[in-house]
Amino acid sequence: MSVDTRPILPGLRERGVDVTGYTAYGRLVYPVTSPGARAISTRRCAQMTESQRGASRRHPSNTSTRPTIRDIAREAGVSVATVSRVTHDDPRVISETKQRVQRAIDRLGYRPSALGRALSYQRTSTLGIVLPGLGGPYFAQLIEGAESVAVQRGVVINVLGTHLRPDAADAVRRLAERTDGLIIAGGTLPDDELAALAATGRVIVVAGEVEGAPTVVTDGRRAAAELTSHLADVHGYRRMRFVGEPDGSPDTAWRYAGFCDALAERGLTEAGEPLRLGLDVRSGAVAARLLHDEADLPDALVCANDELAIGMLATLPGLGHRIPADVAVTGFDDQSLAEIASPRLTTVFQPTAELGARAAAGALGDPIDDNTILPTRLVVRESCGCEPEHAPN
Repeated sequence: MSVDTRPILPGLRERGVDVTGYTAYGRLVYPVTSPGARAISTRRCAQMTESQRGASRRHPSNTSTRPTIRDIAREAGVSVATVSRVTHDDPRVISETKQRVQRAIDRLGYRPSALGRALSYQRTSTLGIVLPGLGGPYFAQLIEGAESVAVQRGVVINVLGTHLRPDAADAVRRLAERTDGLIIAGGTLPDDELAALAATGRVIVVAGEVEGAPTVVTDGRRAAAELTSHLADVHGYRRMRFVGEPDGSPDTAWRYAGFCDALAERGLTEAGEPLRLGLDVRSGAVAARLLHDEADLPDALVCANDELAIGMLATLPGLGHRIPADVAVTGFDDQSLAEIASPRLTTVFQPTAELGARAAAGALGDPIDDNTILPTRLVVRESCGCEPEHAPN
């Protein structure tokens, strides 16, 4: 049975909206811009090559031949932040380091952007946050974490949602010109645009990885593999299916890749194509009905986030399917609803507010590693089949 799992896009087409190159995020729509995400998710797990299974979590896609700030850092043996300080004439950089960086700049022909110089000298006491959409608890927690830092620094926050903006890149550039730093969600803009903005030295990418930009992420691939391994090893599930659109964001692509990793390690294959839907509760309900109509429930459904899983938990029992007796359901994020759902939701905790706080501090000038990885934690509850007394929070 062939089912259109992205009904929002045909609806927009009927109203004359050109949605070529766009994907749905719940009830929002935004560009599919992350080639790295597409590289992982345009095939089923069974079709992934060994090189893809073992690939690094990084998904650089800056196809330009011009040198990036990361190239200079690598050539000079310093951090990206140090290169940024040199290009901005920061007096804190010692002379020897400055000369080494300048030699690397001259050798590679690197040219810092005019936007970067503007950000260096025109302080506005404003922090910009760029997200694909503004709905849902995940984005709310990111903003909350960034706000906690902004309040301490006496900085105000300006939030930009890029969904359905045909001029998204221009809008982000305009925002950059009137802020002291930017937090940009991975996959929100094409990677080459992000890399160009990163040359300013005041851009932090959260929940994504782009060549030349410091990033703050969680290891979603490893976490999803751990969750899937629990389902296979503890409960013996063999037929599992992923729910979510891997092409929609780097986060979802990594989680799908981790799901595939765990299956491959055990010689298992997917019970079906990923159910490519948005990441909200309503999409979870739609996915539940699609599965019911297929009349072929897998042993377990690994959802890309908690909202999808909550939609499943709310809908499957009404269709006659018991959770977890007939099908196990898991989420990702450990939102507050996961603890009070019935049954309580097995999921992965990730420190979303801390992602926002770390990114905000880095964007406002604090020292930050090129790739900051925050820890996750498997949270086992009853929706996977564990008994309540063996399901600690």
